[in-house]
Amino acid sequence: MQIIFSEEFKKDFKKIKDKSIRIRVINHLKKLEQLPESGKPLQYNLKGHRSIRVPPFRIIYRLEQDKIIINCFDS
Repeated sequence: MQIIFSEEFKKDFKKIKDKSIRIRVINHLKKLEQLPESGKPLQYNLKGHRSIRVPPFRIIYRLEQDKIIINCFDS
């Protein structure tokens, strides 16, 4: 699967100063590429999206055909 990053995600990622968190995020994204449905399905206004936890953040994404669209961070 191909991972596509939203502009919001790119901006948020650049704001992370802690190198260890940045590395954890990258590692989780690599795992997500292999197991795209591993994230928790979300409800209500985020229905159709999934999330994975990378403490202290949550990465929100959605699946579209053969793509993983990474939307944003949430803390």
